[in-house]
Parts: sequence; C-alpha cells; structure tokens
Amino acid sequence: MKKALDILGRLLRFELRIQAIRLQFIEGDPHEKIDREFLMEILIELNALAVRRDEEAKKLLIGITALLWNYRDINWDGLRDHLLLYLSQAGFGPSSIMLDKEYSHTDKTYSFSTSVLNQYAVGVAQARNEVFVGERRYLLTEFQKELWESLDRPLVGISAPTSAGKSFLILLKTIDLLVRKPGTVVYVVPTLSLVSQVMADYRAILNQFGMEDYSLESAFNLSTYNKKTIYVLTQERAIAAFSQGDTPFEDVRLLVVDEIQNVERVANHEEQRAKVLFDLMVEFRNSTAIDHVIISGPRIVKIDELGESIFGQEAIKKETSSSPVLNLTYSIHLRKKNQYYLRVFSDLLPNPMEIKITEDEAIKGYGKAQYGEEYLGYLQQFASSFDDECVLIFSPNPDVCSRMANYFSRVTVEEHNPFLDSLSAFIADTVHRDYPLVPAIKRGIAFHHGKLPSHVRPLIEYAIKRNWIKKLIATTTLLQGVNLPVQNIIIRNPNLFVQRKPGSVSLSNYELANLRGRAGRLLKDFVGRTFMLDEDSFCPDGSEQLDLFKGTEKELSVGYGGKYQEFKREIKQDIKDQIGSTESNKEYSYVTTHIRQVVMKHGVNAQTSLSRVGINLTDRELNEVIEKLREVTVDHRVCSRNRYWDPLDLQRLQQQSQRFLLPTGAANYGNAQLLKEALQQLDELFPTYYEKHFGIRNTGTKDVLLQVCILADKWAREIPLATILSSTHYKSSEQIEKAVEYLEGKISYGLAQLLKPLYDIRLPESIYPRCLELGAYRPLTRGLIELNIPRETAVFLQSRIRVSDVTSKAELIEAVRGIRPTLNEWYQRLLENV
Repeated sequence: MKKALDILGRLLRFELRIQAIRLQFIEGDPHEKIDREFLMEILIELNALAVRRDEEAKKLLIGITALLWNYRDINWDGLRDHLLLYLSQAGFGPSSIMLDKEYSHTDKTYSFSTSVLNQYAVGVAQARNEVFVGERRYLLTEFQKELWESLDRPLVGISAPTSAGKSFLILLKTIDLLVRKPGTVVYVVPTLSLVSQVMADYRAILNQFGMEDYSLESAFNLSTYNKKTIYVLTQERAIAAFSQGDTPFEDVRLLVVDEIQNVERVANHEEQRAKVLFDLMVEFRNSTAIDHVIISGPRIVKIDELGESIFGQEAIKKETSSSPVLNLTYSIHLRKKNQYYLRVFSDLLPNPMEIKITEDEAIKGYGKAQYGEEYLGYLQQFASSFDDECVLIFSPNPDVCSRMANYFSRVTVEEHNPFLDSLSAFIADTVHRDYPLVPAIKRGIAFHHGKLPSHVRPLIEYAIKRNWIKKLIATTTLLQGVNLPVQNIIIRNPNLFVQRKPGSVSLSNYELANLRGRAGRLLKDFVGRTFMLDEDSFCPDGSEQLDLFKGTEKELSVGYGGKYQEFKREIKQDIKDQIGSTESNKEYSYVTTHIRQVVMKHGVNAQTSLSRVGINLTDRELNEVIEKLREVTVDHRVCSRNRYWDPLDLQRLQQQSQRFLLPTGAANYGNAQLLKEALQQLDELFPTYYEKHFGIRNTGTKDVLLQVCILADKWAREIPLATILSSTHYKSSEQIEKAVEYLEGKISYGLAQLLKPLYDIRLPESIYPRCLELGAYRPLTRGLIELNIPRETAVFLQSRIRVSDVTSKAELIEAVRGIRPTLNEWYQRLLENV
C-alpha cells in the first residue's frame, strides 16, 4: 500500500502543477504527459490493487487510474486493455465504458480489440457483478451488486457518495419488483427539479421494458387512483394524499425516500419541510402496508438505526466510501501578505499538497465578501480556464446568481449556437425579453435556483446535459440531489449571505462535502474538481488549518421527544389553558399541535402513534388532552386536512370565518381586493401562521400586498406568465425576478396553504386554493398540470387540444402525444415525459 500511496502522490503533484498552469498561476506546458517509465510502475501497482477487496485499495485504484487516464499519451493504445481488466477486477466494470467512446450499449461490447486471454479475464470479473431484469443484462459495480441483492429485504438504508450509482440501481430494482409482482411505487424527493429528473429516468426505463400500462404521476388524486402507478412526489404532495383518505396508497411495492438527511432539523420550529418529511414517513408506518422501503442519503452514519426508529422494523444498511469518480478539492491559500499558494486536498492524502502561485496579480477579493465588478471579472477569468468543460459556480443566493449572469453576459461573446439562440428566444417569449437568462443563454451561461419558472428549469437542465452550457451559476438547489453534468465547481466561500446579519448561516462541512461530490459525472468523468477561492473563509473559529474531511458524515436523530421533554411543563400548561400557536410559544407549539392532532384522530389509541415520534403520554395526560378537545367543535375532517394548524386555532378560525369575504371563482371580478382584505384579517388574527406561510406586508407608501394579490389573481385566471409580466410595472430584471419569485413560491405554495383551512371551513367545495397552487382554473388545464406538464405549457396547450372527458388521464395523454410533434422543439422537450 505504501508504494500505491507514493504513486498517487506523484500523480497528484503532476495534477497540481497542470492545474496551476491551466489557471495561469504559474508558467509551463498545460499539455504535459506522463512518461513511459512511470507508466510501467503504475501498471504494476494497479495489478496488485485490482485483486484487493478493501475500501482503501479501491479508492487508490480509482484515483491512480483516473489521473493516469487524464494524463496518458494518446498513443498508448494498449493501456485500455490493462485498465479495462483492472477496473473490472476491482468491481468498477461500468467505469471501463469511459475508456471507449464507441462502446456499444446495445450489444454491451467494446470497440477496441483485446487479447483472448484478456477478454476471458474481463468476462469472468464482470460476470460477478451482472444482473438480469427480464431478459436484459446489466453490468453493475461491486457495491451496486451488493445493494441489488439487499433490496429484496423489507427495509434498507443506503449511505453512499453522490457518484456511487444508487439512483440508477433503485430505478432498475423498481422494474425488477414490478415485473415480479405489480403494484404502486412512491418515490419521495425534496424538490420539483428532482421530481422532473426522476420522472424522466422512470419514463425512459419503463419504455425500455414496454411497461406502458404504468402511469407516472407527480401529484396524488384519490378519485383517479390506479394501483399501477409510480408516484414521484415532494414530501408536501405526498403527505397531502393522507388528507384525502386514511390509507390513500394501496399495494405499495416500494417506498423510496431520497435525500433522507433533510429530516435532520425536524426539532427546529422553523424547519417545516423537515417536519413534513418526518410526519410523512410516520404516516406511512401507521397506515400503509409496504413490501419494500428504501431510505437514502450521502454519508449517513447508522442509517439502519435511523430506518428502524422511523419505521419500527429491522433494517440493514449498505454503505460505501468508494466512488467511481476521483473528487479533488483545490484551494487558494494566503500564507503571508501577497504570497498565495494553490493547494490540493484528497481524503487519500495525510496532508494537502501545494505549489506557490507566481502569477498572483490576478487574484482578487481574497478575504472579502462583496461581488463587485473587479471580483466578478476575476471570477469570470477563472471560470474561463476550463476550455470545453462545464463549470458550476456556487452562489450564496438567487440575487447574486443574476448579478453574476449579467456580468458574465456583458463580457462574453455569443456562442452562435442555433439551439441556444432558439432557447433564448423561447424564454423571452414565455417569460420576458429582459429576464436575465435571455442574453446569458446565448453565451452558454445559465443560472439554476429554486425560483426559476417551472417551465424554464427543465430546459436549462437539458441544455447543461447537452454540454451547451459552459458556465452554470447555482445555489444550494444542487445540495438537494439534482444531478447535473459538471466537471468543475467553484466556491468563493461557504457563506449563504453577502452581508452578515442575525441568523445568517454558512455551509457545514457535511454540506460542502455533498456539494463537492457533485463535481464529475458518473460514467462520464474520471475526475471531478472543486476550487475554493478563499481557503481562510472555510476555516472555522479562526483555525489556521483547513480540515475538509472532518464532519463530512452525519448521524441523524429524529423525532419530537427531545423538544417535548425540554418544554413538557409549558406544553402541559398550554393544553390545560387551551392555548394554540402564538408568538411566545412558537419554539415548541408545533409539538402541542401534533399531540392534539394525533389525539383528535386516534382518541384513546393515540399513545402508540405518539410514542413512535418520541412523545410518551401517561393515561392521565392523554385523558386531559381528550377532555380538553371535547370543547373543540370544528369538523374533525377540517383538522385532518390541515395537520399543521392547531385544532384550537382552527376552532377560532371557524368562529371568525363569517368576517371573511373570499373569492369564489378564479374568473370573478374583484378577487385581488378580496384577497388583500382576507390576508390582512388573517395577519391580524393569526400572525404566526401568516408569517410562516406568506409573510408579505406593506412597508412605506407602496401597497405591495395589493400588488402581490393582483399577481395571484392573474395567476389563478391562467393568464400566461409573459402576459402577466408585460405590465409596465415590470421594467427591470430585478422586478421581473421578484414577480417570478412571488408566483412560484409565495403564491403557488404559501398563499394556497394559508387560505386552505379557511376555504375548508367556509367554502369546502371551492377549488380556489387549488387554482392558486396550480395557476389554473379550467379543468383541462389543471388536468394537464397534474400530468407534470409545467404550468406555462399547460396554459399554452389548453386551447389547442380537445378531449371528451377532461378527467380521463388516458384521453389527456393521447391528446398530448398527438399534438406534441406539431410543436416547437422546446414544447416537445417539456412534454417528452408524458
């Protein structure tokens, strides 16, 4: 092993020098290659590593192979034969495909010829890790094969690096399970971007196996429920299904909860999404028979124990630290005044390697935080050093994303790529001609964050996958599991702010490790690189030594038990005094709400359900809650449909409900004013709920609230986004982006959620909150959106297709597939998963 570490060290020193030359930090030849003498040493050591089964040997083999392949002499034709064998023997057979640009995925054959003996050895090595689904053969890594065999168990926790291939394996296992026994699949992911990505992956594999009788859904509707359905849902959409029935899902073959680390902050009163995810899993445990459950996340310690605590059954864990991609992290380090060093970190090295930067006059903004013109110029030059490779530049927030994109656009010439020109024109037509993406896209530049219009996001991701986008500026959306093919990531500092304010936060080492793991494409790149431009900003508490590999694993402890014990006296007093959610008790009121909701639903049997989340009530304490809830007269169905409202507050809302004049139909006149008045009353009566869901208030002389209500009115009336933004009020790119942010967040999610309990009480048959959520009121448009068609595309289609029954998914799908070939390329792309 000592020899292997020495070889890796020499290769990394070579790599460090080449990257320093590439970045113009030192002079030299960026095309320098490894000499033949060193090659022979490497091959001898790879031969020894290939037959070892320990994790360290596997990581060393991947690291050495990756750097050797990157810096090989292209005339070494026989090198592929050696690496093909070594990768196959080490359990990384799929990575060998990267050695052959002309590999046949259909025939599973390589284009280059190897000796008969080598072919036999490779065949034997790869056969160990092959599986069959139906009549199709798939080559897996050793970890994937072990995972494949374990997924027949009832509960499995997967902890692995981003590039370990677990997502593909889960897709493949889904098909295997459904071929053996039909049923429902529920796949829970944290973001709409991931919903689209997973649905596209499922659509492709369902088509491969001819399983056209399976439906793909991104929302749950009990009235159209079909057991042969794969649901890909955010946790909010998944838990909403349980408000439509106690057991909405039947014959569940597989439940997948991806990015399970998002449940960590469930005990934080401000982390609503973590609570929804946790409550969803507990709801599945309490009400649904499930054949197989998979929970998955990067580098989760004791993930099997986490699964057991949530689902109440024995779990097994499958974990690996080996990855088919070598992830390297570079940093710029200031040692003395104006003495900069480029350093490279690897978990295979005891200490970082470094090289002095001799051409340091270009380095700007070290130790600072603002994104001025000088720094953006430096950042643009740095990002332009990577030739034809895609670079992701991390941004602390969406505003800085736009600022970077604007600057990069001004100093970058157009690509003259007809596809990018066409995409830019499409975004201009469907959003606004002054939207910052419009000029950026023409120059191969894009940004990606949670506030993109829903129809633009998948097109940006498609353009990145086609390698049309060379510079991508992104926020923490990349931490939520979105897989984009970038080879290089640039991070200035770990801060999620520009100016520090109370409550400002920075990325943890765990989150940084997750972000760094996004560099390098599985089965596309051997090496992924992350560049940290200000090393000192990553050192916690003034430490002089950066330790990137400390705290990169996470042990999750979930449940409400800790918070209940901490505030048990206050909770018992609030139950006794009949106090709901207030500003003074917001630190723990969600626990009180949970207790009341569970007791209202299960009565004398509530103790079991409460104990599963860590709340243990004595018989006496339970009876006290039951007695107090007898005074609540609001319909229990209203409570169950609004689980995050305290029943006492719903009671108060019912008592005050006659004060509210509400929109009854999306097409009615005067809805904006009615919305404004209703919101002002909700803010007055229920400020904690108003702040949590909406939080927009008038400040100064501008009637911002009315302006947002006008936006909401137009949104619900199906007015196209481009028409909404054509108002003279939206003149600047900042105003356009703020309107999009309101529509895609505050209105379609926050406002709809805030108004829902009021409508459940006053107008239970009204669909107006649903109209706000979807941005549509016509049954046809809503039906199209429920097929996971973006809102703008659905609005465009509704006047162009005809169906006899808008509730028939089959008719809608047939109509969409019929019109799709007649539409432009971008609408076709947005409809490809239907």
